[in-house]
Amino acid sequence: MTAAGRPIRRWPLWAWALAAYVLAWTLLPALLAPSLQLDVVEGIAWGQAWQWGYYKHPPLPAWLLFAAFQLLGRFGPYLLGQLAVLLTLFYVHRLARALLGPERAALAALLLYAVYYYTWPTLEFNHNVAQLPAWAALAWHAHQLMFGAPERARRHWLWLGVWAGLGLLAKYSTAVLLLCLAAGLLWHEPRALRRPGPWLALTVAGLILAPHALWLVQHGGLPFEYFAARADGGPHRDHASGLEFLLMQLLAHVPLLVIALACGLLPWRWRWQQVEPAQRRWLLGVALAPALLVAAGGSLLGARLHPMWGTPMWNLSAVLLLAGFAPEWLARKRVALGRALALWLAAITLAMLWYLGWSWQGRAQPARMDWPAQALGDQAQRQWQQLASCPLRVVAGSIWEAGLVAEGVRPMAAVLVDVNPVYSPSITPERLRREGALLVWHVGDYDGAPAAPVLDQAPPGSWRVSQGEWSIAWPRHVGGEPLHIAWRAYVPPACQRP
Repeated sequence: MTAAGRPIRRWPLWAWALAAYVLAWTLLPALLAPSLQLDVVEGIAWGQAWQWGYYKHPPLPAWLLFAAFQLLGRFGPYLLGQLAVLLTLFYVHRLARALLGPERAALAALLLYAVYYYTWPTLEFNHNVAQLPAWAALAWHAHQLMFGAPERARRHWLWLGVWAGLGLLAKYSTAVLLLCLAAGLLWHEPRALRRPGPWLALTVAGLILAPHALWLVQHGGLPFEYFAARADGGPHRDHASGLEFLLMQLLAHVPLLVIALACGLLPWRWRWQQVEPAQRRWLLGVALAPALLVAAGGSLLGARLHPMWGTPMWNLSAVLLLAGFAPEWLARKRVALGRALALWLAAITLAMLWYLGWSWQGRAQPARMDWPAQALGDQAQRQWQQLASCPLRVVAGSIWEAGLVAEGVRPMAAVLVDVNPVYSPSITPERLRREGALLVWHVGDYDGAPAAPVLDQAPPGSWRVSQGEWSIAWPRHVGGEPLHIAWRAYVPPACQRP
């Protein structure tokens, strides 16, 4: 009790454990790994330009990554991944309370950590991870519209539009969930479109997406070209890709299944408990239909389906699992389930610690997170300062090498991806002639230097060109070989040192 006689609210043990887990997965990767993941480097480089779209994806994750990186440095992207999961758990808990009651809600949310996508992949905050909270929020608001209090419907329609817009700004595959939710709504209420609610949601989502839609028109729908190439199965169509995709999704649930079996949640004991038939159908549809729809479409078209596309599809896996066991029976299993989950999280945290801190010693070739990113950025900045009196504003090259250099200089430079203005429209030829550029590439990746027509075909006298090669110490290269990076500097006249 406080001096005023009020009770002191203490965090329960699970809350302290969750806070420790989030802290570990935010701090340890940033302290142990000398470089960020590829998708993170790419996203930060994109976000630096603050465009309404990028040549591969919509813009929201890139904006978030750049903002987090600017505010918290290397810790920011890792914190983003954990915050995405926590926001997802918040909405899953709310939905589980409505479906299963308060006794099973917290367990249904926390057990999501036993699904692979909520642990290791969060080290690389990308468009798949960014969808997690959007899918959970959409499911919650859609459920409330169908089964909640009618007087709150307008608020839920409004938020449904907000999360639909944000979800599509994270990745277009959010449309798969929206299609399933719309089908469920029309099945439940065939006359729903005669009411203002759906049109309110469409209007809100449309307003959020309008600038990005305009960007798509102006840039010829570049992300859809990337998606078509990514999903292309080649000359030999793989009509079993859907089954392979579903198998990989099942493998992602192995920790959850092991915990359930070890604690006595046996499949032959599963029976619907306290969930009315209409909500059962809705839960099955939202929990399973998106993956089944993607798998069926992939097999029908012979497209290549990537397992990580399933990342946001399993927010309700633990809800579906616990819906088959009575609250009173689960109450007796709560301690066992908590201990099993804690053991799993401790094990995967130790695995992450070993992988980032020591596994490089057993690898023939360094992983991307083993690159000496800061040393590379420092070397690039020193080299540019020797040649130019102006700050380094533009780095050209592949998104990996150029992105690492750009993020290592201060203030952060822009990236001319693949030396192609189509991929980096904010870097115009006029800007290049004014600010110059540093072209970098990994020695051996090209036969000579990468093609750079936007730089090499500039009018005579646009800049002074210098080139060379860096040999940078690479502590995590087992053979001891340094990192060899070739460079070519394009320094405009106004910035040239005497």
